[in-house]
Amino acid sequence: MEKSGIRIIVIDDDSGIVDAIKSFMGDKYYIEGYISSREGLKRLKKEKFDILILDYYIDELNGSDVIDEIRKYDNDLYILLLTGFGEKVPGMKSLETLKIQNYYEKSADFEKLIIFIEGIIKSLEFFNRVKYTISERLKNLRKLNNLSQDDVAKYLGIQRTTISQYESGDLIPPTLNVIKLARLYNVTTDYILCYELNIEKINIPISKK
Repeated sequence: MEKSGIRIIVIDDDSGIVDAIKSFMGDKYYIEGYISSREGLKRLKKEKFDILILDYYIDELNGSDVIDEIRKYDNDLYILLLTGFGEKVPGMKSLETLKIQNYYEKSADFEKLIIFIEGIIKSLEFFNRVKYTISERLKNLRKLNNLSQDDVAKYLGIQRTTISQYESGDLIPPTLNVIKLARLYNVTTDYILCYELNIEKINIPISKK
C-alpha cells in the first residue's frame, strides 16, 4: 500500500501507546514515535511533520512545556493532546489555554483513538487539496488579467512575497484580501475559495446536529 504524504510523530512515555499507533497506522502513514520529550523535540527541530500526537504527562517536561517549545519555531504543526487524566487536564480548558488544535482523553477503547486520528488526517488532506487549488486559481486569475505579482501586491498594499505565498499554497489570503481580489478579477469570493469544488468533487459528511 502506498503511504499518504502525511507525516506523524508521537511523543508518549507509554511505549505501548507509541507501538500500537505505529502498528495500527504505520502501513498507511509515515510515523515516528518517542517516549522521551527531549528526543521528540530534537527530532521536530530537524524534520517537518504534519501531526504531533502528544501525551500530557511524559517526563520532566509535560505537554504544556513541549507545546511552548514547539510554538517558538513552528506554528503550523497540528497538535493532538492526549491525556489519561481528564480531571487534571480538562479538554475545554486545554483547548482554550494551550496552542493546540485538538484534544483526546484516553480510554480503554483504543480503536476510538485510531478513528479520531484518522478523522484529523482526512481533514488535513482535504484542507491541503483545497489550499493548493486556491493557490492555482489565484495564479491563473492573475495571468488571465495580465498582471504581475507586483501589480497585485500594490493593489492589496502588501509585499510581493506575500502574493507569491498565496500562489504557492504556503499562505491563504485573509477574508479582506479575498474580497479585494474578487473585485480585482471580477469574480465571486466563492470562486476564489473554490467552494464549488468543495461541494461537488469532495464528499464531506454534513452533521445533522
